[in-house]
Amino acid sequence: MTGEILATLAAFAYGLAGVFIIQGKAKARGDNGVFLSILLTFGMSLCLWVGWGKVAAGDIMVPEVFPAMAAFAVAGVLANVVGRQSMYRATEMVGAVRAGLMRRMTPIFAVPCAVVLLGQYPDALRITGALIVLIGVAIYLVQPTGQSHAIPKTGLVVGVMSALAYALAYCFRGIGLVSIPDAALGASIGALFAAVILLICALGAKGVKAGWTYITIDRSRQHWQTALALSTGQLLQFFALKTASVLSVAVLGTLEVLFCAVFVLVITRCETVAIIRLLIASVVTMGGTTLLFLSP
Repeated sequence: MTGEILATLAAFAYGLAGVFIIQGKAKARGDNGVFLSILLTFGMSLCLWVGWGKVAAGDIMVPEVFPAMAAFAVAGVLANVVGRQSMYRATEMVGAVRAGLMRRMTPIFAVPCAVVLLGQYPDALRITGALIVLIGVAIYLVQPTGQSHAIPKTGLVVGVMSALAYALAYCFRGIGLVSIPDAALGASIGALFAAVILLICALGAKGVKAGWTYITIDRSRQHWQTALALSTGQLLQFFALKTASVLSVAVLGTLEVLFCAVFVLVITRCETVAIIRLLIASVVTMGGTTLLFLSP
């Protein structure tokens, strides 16, 4: 039961993060705190590895595990540079609730990614689950006839890109965990490489002074809240998986969208929420996610 509680708290944290991203955008003068959130993820996951890690530092200094380290690095760049930045931008463009719902498509993209990278072919149950998740997302994203405010297509594309990047990251992280079975270590390595890549890109594109300012200037209360919520959600999921099944954690993760909707409706009112359609979409995606993870 402890794992299920932690998974629910992780969904709560992710729901908060979506709202904080919107609030932070109003004060953003640079990257809206993306770099800050990656650094915080690195620090928290590093502390988790030092305190409770299964793999000692000496065990990762041998050539045999270098491919696994490289897989963690690639996963980190995909999740934090591509996936997290896309998540921020999609949230800013289409709203926290829609962006959160679009992240439910990550397991769908994980299916073809697993075929290409891991040689794991889906069975009928997993394919059915993926289709149901897609239907659930479409229920909320497809605009009813006569809707006056169209959803920005660019935001939808960026949201899909985020889900795809996270799916690829999960596959590469899975490759790394075969040789180095320590998720906290993998997360810290990935976040470190992501921070370095993001720094190099910013300095190269904007120059040293302007680039450094761009990725470090956003440090308001909302930006720290976003970074803390995202990092806390990720680490809570890590702890949840120690005592709860992957199925339980995945299904409870779909509650993120509902938590986010409650925050929007009760606290910020930063976007319009079609609550009935969202409830239906959430139930459908939860059912599809269940089928995806029930498959052996």
